Amino acid sequence: MGIAYKNFWSLNTDEAVVSGILRGNINKDIEVLMPMNAQMKGVDLVLMNVKNKKSITIQVKGSRAYEPKPREVKKYGAGSAGWFFFLEKVVGKATADYFVFLIYVLEEDNEKGRRIIEPHVIIIPTLDLQEKSKKYKSTHGDDRYSYKIWINPETKEAFDFRDQKMDLSKYLDKEGFLLLNKNL
Repeated sequence: MGIAYKNFWSLNTDEAVVSGILRGNINKDIEVLMPMNAQMKGVDLVLMNVKNKKSITIQVKGSRAYEPKPREVKKYGAGSAGWFFFLEKVVGKATADYFVFLIYVLEEDNEKGRRIIEPHVIIIPTLDLQEKSKKYKSTHGDDRYSYKIWINPETKEAFDFRDQKMDLSKYLDKEGFLLLNKNL
């Protein structure tokens, strides 16, 4: 009798986009890997420095693009927000070293006179996310955190404005990549 093979894994769209973004923004000695073990819950990607053998695990959370409301643009400036809604224990009991929030931001291209959708990432150590969530977040519904993260690409600011304002700018795009490169 043979062994039955099943597809226990699949790379979802958000993980694929984040993998591509990471490949273009981290040191060339760092590889982006995907766990093939279905039992490895809460870890979507693994970064490994092939020279020094250090590794980091990542949990990816993606949001669709949202049209900003005029009052939000007036209050927060250019950009738009992503929305994430998941159980408090996803953050509190997370096993990954980092969370990566993928947010598609509507941006104005004044040269072309068009709006474009650009992916941006918040790369935050899990311990920082846990501390900030306890300090700034309230649970909603059935013990779920609701994050509404605004990204202003012009000022390079990022913050959650759902409960108390939580600054995430030091984890946005380039700053987050620098953090990963430094720790690998």
